[in-house]
Amino acid sequence: MARLVAGGWPNGRVRGVGTHELRVRVPSRPVHQLFCFFVEPACRENFCVMLVHRKLSKKIFSAIMPMKMKLAVIAFPGNNCEIETARWVERAGFSAKIFRWNQSEEIKKFSADGYILPGGFSFEDRGRSGSIAARESIFDVLRDEAQRGKIILGICNGAQMIIESGLIPVGENPIPLVLTKNIRHDQSGEILGIGYYNDWCHISPERKNTAFTSKISGPMRVPIAHAEGRFFTHDKTAEKKLEDGSIVAFRYTDECGRSEASFPTTPNGAMHATAAVVNEAGTIMAMMPHPERFFDRHSSEEILHSMADWIGQKKSPEEVFIGDFSDLSVPKIFPFDIKKADLLLTKKLIINDNACFSVRRSAEKIAKKPITLSRKIAFVITGETDFDLIKNRGFLHHPRKEILSTETGKNAYLVMPQADDESEQISAEISEALGKKIVIKKGILWDFDTTDADTVKKILHQRLLWNPNAEKIWKL
Repeated sequence: MARLVAGGWPNGRVRGVGTHELRVRVPSRPVHQLFCFFVEPACRENFCVMLVHRKLSKKIFSAIMPMKMKLAVIAFPGNNCEIETARWVERAGFSAKIFRWNQSEEIKKFSADGYILPGGFSFEDRGRSGSIAARESIFDVLRDEAQRGKIILGICNGAQMIIESGLIPVGENPIPLVLTKNIRHDQSGEILGIGYYNDWCHISPERKNTAFTSKISGPMRVPIAHAEGRFFTHDKTAEKKLEDGSIVAFRYTDECGRSEASFPTTPNGAMHATAAVVNEAGTIMAMMPHPERFFDRHSSEEILHSMADWIGQKKSPEEVFIGDFSDLSVPKIFPFDIKKADLLLTKKLIINDNACFSVRRSAEKIAKKPITLSRKIAFVITGETDFDLIKNRGFLHHPRKEILSTETGKNAYLVMPQADDESEQISAEISEALGKKIVIKKGILWDFDTTDADTVKKILHQRLLWNPNAEKIWKL
């Protein structure tokens, strides 16, 4: 029994829950009062306790029980899962506190044992899911913490932020992966659907020597809800690591743990059925399924039990390697050959373009000064040269809220997806309507207008406007 030396203590009552009994003898007048109470297994030193005694000081209590481990849940504008994430964390015995993305100093003072980036739609997924959030100043704090071995878990939108931030590099490439649009296909490769999908799935651990998987007992049934959750890469080294599992924390499987790349086992077409990736040190995980979306106990808490064991046993290395954007060079950007297209049309909003506003704001933080930047949707068309026909039929725009034209801009860059099922669908619909073969490629046109060349180069260097694993970029 633990013995405390104290003055006179009035009778009090202590209560708790769980399966482990702890006896503490406290001297009191005129006899020793014996307190017996029950505690539940917790994250640090295997115990936490619920204590009720109005005069028992925190100092004496901390002598009996160590403090709980602390996780900071960082919410960005548009996130919608921070509350259930905090509840999930606390059910497993952690102490959780929700912070806003602009509370860097408060987060530092909290001295968290780990961090969670929750799901949702940060900055309304403007630009590219997670790309703006990953370039907010809070990630300077997270990079410092990650290098020191602190564990970081990103769930859904949080995973997209991690992938965009360079926290899970492969070799010298800080952004070796992308989370791009879902494509649901069957075993024959036929596309069944694209875009947002919400359902239940099973995931099974691949690497067990990580902060998130060491206590996983088997396949886990969890929900998914995302539009851009398909892990993909054009980096050959990264693809090999996805295949051999060295950066894979979880794969999509059936209830028996068998992996299958096609739908419905893999609900989004992810390369090698990847549901979650992890850095080499095993301290940072980006996962698309939602382990936190349960109102009661669930096997998904084994992820948190794994985190607790990792933190408690101090398994993190003293220094963890993270991606370095300064090592990146601006890729050679080729001019777009307009002669290969019969028609290049652009579409812009009549009202304010909020997506462009948010991307421009993020670009100005990179440039450290105001810039000019506008955004248009671009359509590269072959098989038809009649602009008025396309415009008047209303195939590509809504005339009450959008303007369709042939204007491109003074200092414009064209970003096009490398695989684009949406464009194929548009092409098929217009070809059928016009009775002839029309091919349309849809992209985004970013016009820097009067922004100087050095500033543009600095922004392009940070990969804000495109991810090379999913898109190509040309100069117009």
